[in-house]
Amino acid sequence: MTPAERMAAVLTTQTRRRVDFDLLARAADEGDSALLTSPLRRRILAGAAQDLAACGTVRLPAAGGRGWDHSSHPPLPRWVERLTPCRARAARPGPRAWVEALAFATRLVLSRADDALLSPINTLLRDRPDAEPVPIAERSYELYGDEKRLARIGSHRLVTAGLLSVPGHLRAFPAPAPLAMFELGPAPWMLIVENGAAFTSLRRILNAWPRRQEVGWLAYGGGDHLVASLSTCLESFEERQHPINDLLLYTDLDIDGLECAQLAAARAREAGMPPLVPAVGLYRGLLTRRPRSTIPCDNAARIRAATSWLPEPLATHATDLLLRGEVLRQEALPLLEVDALLHGGQAPLPQLLTYVPVSAG
Repeated sequence: MTPAERMAAVLTTQTRRRVDFDLLARAADEGDSALLTSPLRRRILAGAAQDLAACGTVRLPAAGGRGWDHSSHPPLPRWVERLTPCRARAARPGPRAWVEALAFATRLVLSRADDALLSPINTLLRDRPDAEPVPIAERSYELYGDEKRLARIGSHRLVTAGLLSVPGHLRAFPAPAPLAMFELGPAPWMLIVENGAAFTSLRRILNAWPRRQEVGWLAYGGGDHLVASLSTCLESFEERQHPINDLLLYTDLDIDGLECAQLAAARAREAGMPPLVPAVGLYRGLLTRRPRSTIPCDNAARIRAATSWLPEPLATHATDLLLRGEVLRQEALPLLEVDALLHGGQAPLPQLLTYVPVSAG
């Protein structure tokens, strides 16, 4: 199925006329594992939205209005209006014998979708109440014949209401794809880099560092994948007996990169990791480079909220940059500039945490 077809399938399950586009985008991601990390993802989603509008399935927001997200190019609708008839309200399924662990189901008016979700779980708990926990995707395939069926189970209303438990009822646990990380040396720190070119440059520089004991971990990841996979680092630290005290992140200077940084910082706190902090030295170097123009974001409050992850005066500089409709991608600070920035006369960690000019020795 194409992304537009997967979106159209989700639209048929909706009863409200206005549907958040994020819901449709998630459906497209779930149907194509490569789409989530594709640099063309936004363009593909925009094309799918236009396809739906062209075939009369949805009406898009008015051009130039607040119904569009202009934080990156191309713009994406924040919502769409369904033009297909609303479904009749699903009838409540007939009586069922629920196991004690799912007794809450007897007190609810269940839709057919709720019944389809809970029935296989009921069978599992009836036949194997002490089933060994497995990754969510494996349990999803076992119960529904579809490994992606439970991919968003954590946001289901029964779960968020505290009624349905993924570990308790499904006997399952999340298993996000691991973060790509490399142990370059024994130092207790890790730097995470968002873009492939910047990662490659830093890997070459740190691999050639004159004192290997001053170098730690280098990881590659960004976007939703970084947020979902960050906690997987803990297993690698334990397996290698190489924990960290400092955790740094270097992203593009744009709204998406900075908002991702804030989500990743919250995830690190939840996982009991060291605080995720900006690689200030690299950001300061990046801010000396020539920015490029993009579609400006008209939400100044959102820009200031995103840049608040940076310390001053970097936050102010980044805010001014984004308010002008400009961004700085990591590729603007190429290998030779990074190599000059991180000089071998001092350990790399202090230079990453706070820029020290070469003249400082």
